[in-house]
Amino acid sequence: MVPIREKRKFVRVTPLAEEPVEVHLMGTSLLDVLIAQDISLGGVGILAPHHFDEWDMNETVEILVALPGDLADFLARGVIKQIGKKSTETGIYGVQFTEIGPKGKQDLQVFVNRMVRKGREVK
Repeated sequence: MVPIREKRKFVRVTPLAEEPVEVHLMGTSLLDVLIAQDISLGGVGILAPHHFDEWDMNETVEILVALPGDLADFLARGVIKQIGKKSTETGIYGVQFTEIGPKGKQDLQVFVNRMVRKGREVK
């Protein structure tokens, strides 16, 4: 029997509601502070308000990710992708990371590992 291969390159986790991951997106036309729905070393999923339509899909944005607890905030760059359903009020979007510094990667990996140990891995 052929093993089923995981599509995702990186382990994706859902942050705890009581310890959210804030995502500050800075682009050419808007600044938004949103809460991560899920996150991995490859990117972050966010539930964004309807006005997020003003952002250009595939636009490169600056991102500040505020990790909870003892982990440092980090800066990254990424590209906006729409990945989920859209309603009249909100939409599910992904930001694919294109650049993260070594310290940011290290702290994000620590966070992901912690969430995996708590059973928060997205299957």
